[in-house]
Amino acid sequence: MSNKHDATDSNFRESVKQYIEFQQLSEDGLARMEALFSTEEMADKEKFSEGLFRHEPVHLNDPHFKAASHLNRASKPRKPLVRMIYALAASVFVLLVAFQLYSYTQMQQLFNGASNSVVMTSMSWKIADEVARNHVKMKPLEVQTQQLSQLRDYFTQLDFTPVNSRLLSQSHSKMLGGRYCSIQGLTAAQIRFSQEGKQPITLYEVQYDPSLYGVQPILERGERPTELVVRGVAVSIWVEKGLLMATARSID
Repeated sequence: MSNKHDATDSNFRESVKQYIEFQQLSEDGLARMEALFSTEEMADKEKFSEGLFRHEPVHLNDPHFKAASHLNRASKPRKPLVRMIYALAASVFVLLVAFQLYSYTQMQQLFNGASNSVVMTSMSWKIADEVARNHVKMKPLEVQTQQLSQLRDYFTQLDFTPVNSRLLSQSHSKMLGGRYCSIQGLTAAQIRFSQEGKQPITLYEVQYDPSLYGVQPILERGERPTELVVRGVAVSIWVEKGLLMATARSID
C-alpha cells in the first residue's frame, strides 16, 4: 500500500513539473515549487509538527501568480530597450550642448570682429576729419626748408623724430616746410609737399598709440593704407616706422 502511495505521489510530482515547464514558469517559481516538494518529503519522513507546514500553497491558476510570471518574462526584453532610449537621449543632449557652445563661440567671434572693425572705422573717420580740416585751412608754414635735418631741428617739442615716408619718396614730392599741429590731442608734425602738376599734399606724423588711434594698417606688413574722402579732401592713413601717418590732398 505504501509503495503504491509513493508511486502515485512520484507520478503526481512529475506531472506538476511537466506542467510547470510547459507553462514556462520562471526560475524563481520553479525553485519555489521544488522547495515545497522537498519540504513535504522531509515533513513526512521527520514527522515535524503541523506548524511547519503553514505556508500558503502556490496555485498555478492563481491570477497573481500568472501576472507575476508574465511580468517577469516581459521585463527582460524591455531592459535593453530602456537602456537604448536613455543612451539616445543622452547623445541628443550632448549634441545640443555642443551645438549651442559652438554657436555661442562663433557669435562671439563675429561680434568681436565686427566691433573691432566699427571702432577702427570710427577712429579712422575722426583722424581723417581732423587732418582734412587742417589741410583746408592751409595755415602758413612755421619753417620753410627742403631738408629733413633742418625740419628735425625745428620740431624740438615733439616726443618723436620726423622721418621720410616711403609713399611720398616714390611720388617724387618736394618738401616745402612744416608747422606744429595735433591729432586727437597729441602734438604732431604737419609737413607740406608739392608735386608737379598736382595739388599740394600735406603729411601728418604723430607717435602711434594703438589705444588712442585704434588698429591701423602697418606699411611694413604689406598692408594698404586706409583711404577716405572727407570735406572734399582725399585722406590716406597708415602706420610706418612706428609713427601714425596721414596724407591729405584736395580733390581736383
